[in-house]
Amino acid sequence: MSTMTAYRISGFGGPEMLAEHRVDVPHPRPGQLLVKVAYCGVCRHDLLTRAGAFPRAMLPVTLGHQVSGWVVEAGPGVTGFTAGDRVMTMIFTGCGECRNCAEGNEALCESQTPQFLGEDRDGGYAEYVVVEARTTTTVPDTLPLAEVAILTCTLGTAYHAAVGRGQVQPGDLVVVTGASGGVGVHAIEVLAMLGARAVGVVSSAASVQAVRAAGAIDVIVAPDRTFARELRRRHGQADVVLDVIGEPTLNESCHAVRPGGRVVVIGNVNGKRAVIPPAYLILKEISLVGTKSCTIAEMREVLALVSDGTLHARVDTLVPLAECSSVHERMEAGENPGRVVLEVAGEQR
Repeated sequence: MSTMTAYRISGFGGPEMLAEHRVDVPHPRPGQLLVKVAYCGVCRHDLLTRAGAFPRAMLPVTLGHQVSGWVVEAGPGVTGFTAGDRVMTMIFTGCGECRNCAEGNEALCESQTPQFLGEDRDGGYAEYVVVEARTTTTVPDTLPLAEVAILTCTLGTAYHAAVGRGQVQPGDLVVVTGASGGVGVHAIEVLAMLGARAVGVVSSAASVQAVRAAGAIDVIVAPDRTFARELRRRHGQADVVLDVIGEPTLNESCHAVRPGGRVVVIGNVNGKRAVIPPAYLILKEISLVGTKSCTIAEMREVLALVSDGTLHARVDTLVPLAECSSVHERMEAGENPGRVVLEVAGEQR
């Protein structure tokens, strides 16, 4: 049996827990694809998984949920894919049969806890990965696989949050917290495409230019993460807030949104619990909305928008797979802004 290189964690802890292993190349079962990994994005969720923020994670496990590559082999019963197809993967796998799964939203599987790629099953910090065919989509030949790797976790997540959950309309004033990060800057671009007036919130003045370049009409620099008062002074109250940060900014987001507005919670960077006084929701009739990844139909819409140049995937740094542990170290130290992608096989098959 052939073997491959995979970077795995056998326990929770610091970046040093990521170690190189030689493991068997997996075989696809019915309904599955064996994919040769070209690139795998690195996300702060990976850092939280490694650190033990999600103790239900499978151990040992190969991290990585943002994968692009090529089909090597299709398992029994798979149709619509052939060896050599350029593909990207979704993050979640459900039962495949319930109402939500049938609608392509396996992140909200009703029959079981959805499996998270790189957490509940082995992910893309490896030369090969096995995924379900139904949670995989082909990729246009014109798109670089390095950019494709991050789409689900960036533009896909932002698109679902703004369109599907936030119901953003042209002319809406929409605030994005964590606007300089990988999800935030892509959310700004999605909002600009929708005709919304996007205002980014960042912690450093060094990020202002990049957020404006993505389409923001204004950027509020808030190192202490308080921004509602300044937003009201400049623009009034927001129709929608896309909160990428979570616990550290969620109360402020509720202050920033207008009565009857919506706060869409996209992420929670520190994994802590947020305390929200119910009066915020009652007296202002705020809709507090969760969002989780995107549907495969939305992902295909995003692929089309990237293909025609309407949206852009923003990869900031390419790093060899062997340096994944040092990437985690730099990200924890705040030294790698934007999106980092691990190069595994690269663009060559």
